Amino acid sequence: MKFIALDLSLSHLIMVYGDRNNLYYQKCIPLPKDRAGILFTNLEKMISELKIDLDSIDMLFSTVGPGNFNGIRISLSLIKGLAIAKNIKIAGLSSLELMSRSFVNKNQQNICTIIKASPDFYYLQIFDEFYRSVEEAKLININEKIKFPFLDSQLIIVGNDSKNIAKTIKYKGNYLNLSSSTPEGLYLLVKDTIKNNNYLDANPKYLREVNAVEPSLWKRKPIVN
Repeated sequence: MKFIALDLSLSHLIMVYGDRNNLYYQKCIPLPKDRAGILFTNLEKMISELKIDLDSIDMLFSTVGPGNFNGIRISLSLIKGLAIAKNIKIAGLSSLELMSRSFVNKNQQNICTIIKASPDFYYLQIFDEFYRSVEEAKLININEKIKFPFLDSQLIIVGNDSKNIAKTIKYKGNYLNLSSSTPEGLYLLVKDTIKNNNYLDANPKYLREVNAVEPSLWKRKPIVN
């Protein structure tokens, strides 16, 4: 099964092309304001360089959030357009789960992935060392008490503002700042998604308001799967 997978939910364009046995192409590019232009240019470049016949692609993937709403909307619109034109199956991927797979978990710790939503508010999800969800994704206010299902020593916080959240909540365990996901993480997530037949709808999922300011006041609208 050949696939193309995209992530525009954070600060970089992450793009991979592969199958269940091989990663043929990977790209990680910082994103300026023109997310759509960067995506289309690099997708066309990949297709041209590798001489990819889109009729040979079995599935297209895109992250559905949480993250930058514009980026998520652009990548979802692209795969939906290709799906209609070429009759290709599509599916969504969790940005939080992708983040959990975007580093080497040397100590085999449980993983708390975080993505900053707005000042003082973060999306958060807990996974065990095998990337299985322990708690559902949620929106938290770091000025309120946060209780983890594991001891600090059994957990690592990973995300785009981990240092700040660790300091604010007086967390004493390990943390890792990641500004974006990685191509390797995206490839591994797609492989496991196919293996486990665990596909998400290719639509952004909106988080209900949870003790937060009105989404219309945020720079980035809250999206979560």
